[in-house]
Amino acid sequence: MRRRYADLVRLAYLALDDGTAPPETVLAAARRTVRQAARAGGGSAYPNLRHRLALELLKQPSHHRRPWLRRLFFEPASSTPTPLRKTLQRSSPHERLVYLLSRLEGLTSPEVAAELGEHLMLNAWDIDRTRADVDERTDLDPAAQQAELQAFDPTLVRLRPPPSLPMTARIALVLAAVVLIAAASTSYERWRNAGRPGDPLMVGDDRWNRHQVPSLYDWPTQGELRDDRALLRRAASAWRDDRRDPPLGRVSVMYAGTVDEVTIVVMHDMPGTRDSPMVAQYFERQLSRGVESIRRLGNDSGQLIMLGTTWRYLVPPWLSDLSVALPKASAPTWHPLAVRNGVSDPLHWRWFDPDCQSFVVFRMRHKGSGSITQFASHNPEFATPLIWFRDADSRRDDTGFTGDRAQWTAIHALSCGAGIALADTGDLRIGRLWSGSLPDKGGHASLISIDASVPWGTPGMTALLSDDGRLIAGRGTTNGDYSASTDTIAGAVWWRSRERWHLLATGASGVASLKMVGELGNREARRKGQSTVLLVPGPPARGGYPQPARLPVVQIVVYEPDGDHTVISPS
Repeated sequence: MRRRYADLVRLAYLALDDGTAPPETVLAAARRTVRQAARAGGGSAYPNLRHRLALELLKQPSHHRRPWLRRLFFEPASSTPTPLRKTLQRSSPHERLVYLLSRLEGLTSPEVAAELGEHLMLNAWDIDRTRADVDERTDLDPAAQQAELQAFDPTLVRLRPPPSLPMTARIALVLAAVVLIAAASTSYERWRNAGRPGDPLMVGDDRWNRHQVPSLYDWPTQGELRDDRALLRRAASAWRDDRRDPPLGRVSVMYAGTVDEVTIVVMHDMPGTRDSPMVAQYFERQLSRGVESIRRLGNDSGQLIMLGTTWRYLVPPWLSDLSVALPKASAPTWHPLAVRNGVSDPLHWRWFDPDCQSFVVFRMRHKGSGSITQFASHNPEFATPLIWFRDADSRRDDTGFTGDRAQWTAIHALSCGAGIALADTGDLRIGRLWSGSLPDKGGHASLISIDASVPWGTPGMTALLSDDGRLIAGRGTTNGDYSASTDTIAGAVWWRSRERWHLLATGASGVASLKMVGELGNREARRKGQSTVLLVPGPPARGGYPQPARLPVVQIVVYEPDGDHTVISPS
């Protein structure tokens, strides 16, 4: 095959060489023509290849493309053309091809006519005349002509000799080229990373330190790719193109980096007072790119954000000492999590218990609020509510999980059995209104108040829990909300024993008395110690009657020491 290729290139070169183009240009055109003939199909035998090459040569233009880059470094090694080649150069393209097929390839006149008969009208007499004209203008016999043509090798090339410049000039040229390339590269990087109108906002590393309680808008831009402006523009543009949840206001970047070989950009918008902010996650993988999750936050506080399905969380710098536990357990087992460049290590589990709404519990330290506790999910669209436990003493601040068993029972109940949709709530405040024994051998239980920050002003609710965290009564109501004073909260709930229904109402230390009015008559309970408890037996519960919707209509009036009062219902 190598020999066939060399013969075909020689034939094509001599047929294309008219003496007007540089040798390297003719050589490039000859090689290109041979490749075209080889790709045309029809068999790999040499006669077939030569036949297709002859047809390609008849279609070649009169001028050739000049391989300028090749001429910078290489030049042909062929010498000045011989009289025979000069004679061929002065012939027409068709005459050159006819002559070469006859003398170089050794074909007879009828064979040449058959080779070119598809595109040229010629006969054996025309071929003999062309061959005789060349013979007459050279002093070589046919055998010598064939030997000279077969000895010609147009593929020999050599490196172009270096320019005749002194060594100092050569060094100066090299240094100038290096400086020019470096300057061009630096200029390109500056242009690529220069700020433009509409670019996403970048937040400095120290901004969150200026506030006692930093918010989402103080979250610094973190990650090793935060200076890649082109990436950040692609991410912001992809979010703006989202038809369902485009950003409101400017886009601010929270994180830009590579996590588990995936490029991730996390952003939030700035809607001001018009709406709650949203967080979007943009991904670039080997075969896909785009925004893969958009989550609306209940408030603008800094929250833990799971990065896609990497089982890692994005953590603001004002949170430290992270540890995580599963709420399913009867007692917490805390696993520490390290945070590097704003991203936590992966969780110890690759699953969340669906019985607990796919949430886990984080315990950490906040710069301005001490120890805090937070629910978080693997679903980036779910809320991550903070859990605050109301202190019985209103002069003390609310706190996160402190190790109290009753607190963990409440956490377990909220996520695994209290019937509260954590995915839709804001921050939660949990208060213990009462703890004691239920009648009719109902065992020990606790009545807790649950208040959510979203929507703002939502009435509070109650939950009656067993010591193992089971919800043992339908949810009742309270007279409080997320921002209400701790010591004036009261709650009421219906509870069913084996024998009958019972109404349980209780108030915190700031409640002076509770009064029941309605179909069960009037009953009143005054404060004893730090709480006020009203436990009233209701209708029988044998045979499943009455159903909860048919319970007696009652209301609880909550009196404070100064005479103010509110009204709540057990259901």
